[in-house]
Amino acid sequence: MKSFIRICMVFVILLILLVVSAMIFEDRGYVFIEFIGYAIEMNVMSLAVSFILIFIALLVFNWLLNLSFSATSGSRAWFGSFGSRKKQKAFTAGLLALAENNYLAAKESLAKIEDQDFDGINLLAAAKVEIQLGEPQKAKVLWRKASAIESSSLAANLCLIRHTLLEGQADKALELINGLNDKQSKQALIIKLWAQALADAGRWQELKDKLPTWKKTLGPDYDSMMQQASKGNFAEIASKEGGAKLIESWLASPRSVRKDPGQQAAYIQQLINQGMHSDAEQALVEHQRTAPEPLLIPLFKQIKLPNPSAALKKLEGWLKNDENNVELLSTLGHLAYNANDLILAEKALGKAIKLGNRQQDLRLLASLKESQQDNLQALALFKQSMAQPGQ
Repeated sequence: MKSFIRICMVFVILLILLVVSAMIFEDRGYVFIEFIGYAIEMNVMSLAVSFILIFIALLVFNWLLNLSFSATSGSRAWFGSFGSRKKQKAFTAGLLALAENNYLAAKESLAKIEDQDFDGINLLAAAKVEIQLGEPQKAKVLWRKASAIESSSLAANLCLIRHTLLEGQADKALELINGLNDKQSKQALIIKLWAQALADAGRWQELKDKLPTWKKTLGPDYDSMMQQASKGNFAEIASKEGGAKLIESWLASPRSVRKDPGQQAAYIQQLINQGMHSDAEQALVEHQRTAPEPLLIPLFKQIKLPNPSAALKKLEGWLKNDENNVELLSTLGHLAYNANDLILAEKALGKAIKLGNRQQDLRLLASLKESQQDNLQALALFKQSMAQPGQ
């Protein structure tokens, strides 16, 4: 519009100049134009005015043309905005339906935007819907599509790995983990799934080798995971090569391994599983020279020897310093019962029950009374144990 005003001003100035020049020179000139049988006659002033009018007409036409193009592009933008609003509406409706457990409605809405760019969130939501509808294969397809999008790749891979483990396909889960990039494979959630997959696949030695590097990531789960890995590894050695090889492997282990309570517990448990109770007793005593270890104390209860003198001496020595320790009293009672020292077993269990009244102690004392033909007392103890929570 500003340009148009400036042109009009120039037009007015030119007209004024033409009029003034005609008045000064008193000669308007003469112009004759003939074209395809048409003849035009005018003076110089009329020609100048004609040129100016033609120029202005072209400017007006150009302005109208630009205006029409702007209107057309605006329509396209409006229609594009309308389409975007429809997609956003479908996305919102799908998420709301999912939150409301209306899975069929959620599936219908999310299907409309499956190929649209929502940073993969729409695909993850749609996969969850398929899981809820009992269509895991369709969910896997959606997770794989989402894993190709950078923003949703980690979340999609986590879902894939978790579901694969739930299906009992540990080796397949490990293949998925090995296919991740370095950044994703170092994520805490991936590492936890990795450890679980190795355990489920029975790859105990590989798990033991990796656990030390994952200790900080696994946090409180590290000890139980290391114990599980050690148990599996020792069981594998014992089943393939026997108890002697198990002891040899343990003694050849690094000092840091043999000092770890979780590893000790796993080793001793495997000795007991192999029926090597004497070796298990010796290991329990040697690994608890100064104070009782919570992970090892329960293993005393599984020792079955006619005369576990070293273990009894160790437990009685600890009880001299902590005579009301329920766990130690219970352990002593179980160990004595397995050794057929019923007098000591009854004494220890009776005191443990007075202090803790635990189900396992009540049931063992009931069995002891039953072996002594004291059926009334045995029945009373069994009834009492039923009233206690499982311990």
